[in-house]
Amino acid sequence: MEHRTIHLSELEGLLTKLDAKLRAHEVQALYVGALTSTSLGLGPQRLLDTILGEDMVMGESLAEANAAIGVLFGYWNSLVSEREAGRVRLAGCDVSGPIRRDLLLAFAERRCEELRWYVRGIDAGGDDPTEWGDSGRALLEKLAQASAFFHAYSETLARSGAVDSVELAKSRELLLQTSSICEHLMADLMKVTDRVRREAIATSSAMQGRRTDDGVRIGGGAPWVGRNDLCPCGSGRKWKRCCGNTGLLH
Repeated sequence: MEHRTIHLSELEGLLTKLDAKLRAHEVQALYVGALTSTSLGLGPQRLLDTILGEDMVMGESLAEANAAIGVLFGYWNSLVSEREAGRVRLAGCDVSGPIRRDLLLAFAERRCEELRWYVRGIDAGGDDPTEWGDSGRALLEKLAQASAFFHAYSETLARSGAVDSVELAKSRELLLQTSSICEHLMADLMKVTDRVRREAIATSSAMQGRRTDDGVRIGGGAPWVGRNDLCPCGSGRKWKRCCGNTGLLH
């Protein structure tokens, strides 16, 4: 069954209608962070309170609630498909028209917000970055540096008086380059956490049923998942095609 493509504008319309806590670009960053997490059980269903608030109302009827869930889950599935195609992105922010300082300021501030929500998405999975190895920690540190850059640059733009078009053009190019770097860092970090997740699954499978030195049998920490069952990570794919595909271990 093919998933319907959900566009950012449709997600934004739903969030506005539901008076959600987050805007669409923040939800996208939260989702991308959650997809970076190594947690098997983390999916859009666990992020609803964060997106909509604890007193969320999905609609006045069951049909409206189902439609809302379809959009929220559908956008998650769209990002999963993009990740599988090797594309990881933040929400688009058009600054291609006439260069204005206020638009560049809004862009820098927005990227700061998105990077904060990206980290919140990772945190939702309960990850410990110290378990990601040196490469994972280095990538996360570079993202933190990029966030600090956006914050500092937004403060500079806010303080600046009249700025000529040449300097504004340089600022736009620098902001766009840094944004692209962030997306590449996220893609690389996903590769690291995918490896960590699969190695953990392989280790858990190898230990299943073994006995410790004191004779205690090691049981499985998670419920058994059939090869054709939906993967518990929330990707919408079958276990054998997702986290259960231990043949992808490097």
